[in-house]
Amino acid sequence: MKPQNKSCKAYQTLLVKYVDDALTPEEQRRLEEHVQQCPACRHDLKEFEKIKGVKPVMKKRFLPDMLWEEYWNHLYNRLERGIAWILISLGAIILLGMGVFHFVTEVLEASDLSTLEKAGILALTAGFVVLFVSVVREKLMIRKHDKYKEILR
Repeated sequence: MKPQNKSCKAYQTLLVKYVDDALTPEEQRRLEEHVQQCPACRHDLKEFEKIKGVKPVMKKRFLPDMLWEEYWNHLYNRLERGIAWILISLGAIILLGMGVFHFVTEVLEASDLSTLEKAGILALTAGFVVLFVSVVREKLMIRKHDKYKEILR
């Protein structure tokens, strides 16, 4: 798929859209007119038609559902994933907490705040760190189970 000249570059995109059945009627008309006049693009169109012909019979290869069910039935596999998420969450909390802690301690050392106010600032920032990690984990879990994730919005 190498365009012969600069004007063919725009039509290469239309050829890809043709394979995906994503051409508008106007784009279809423009492509047909160009292909009548351009032997290189006509050749590319024939190649793309071959691809389009076999595309419906091509399938993604996934592991069978039975194999996945067997995998998740084992206690070790479930524990392994759970422990990994706990360690990732804990590590994120510790690192974010330390970063926020250093920032807050510098602010607290530079100001004349009471002990109660300092404790409040520390509790507030620690709460934000834990909440942040929790929200990120939730979004990752929802994304993993979102049946509409491949649909463009």
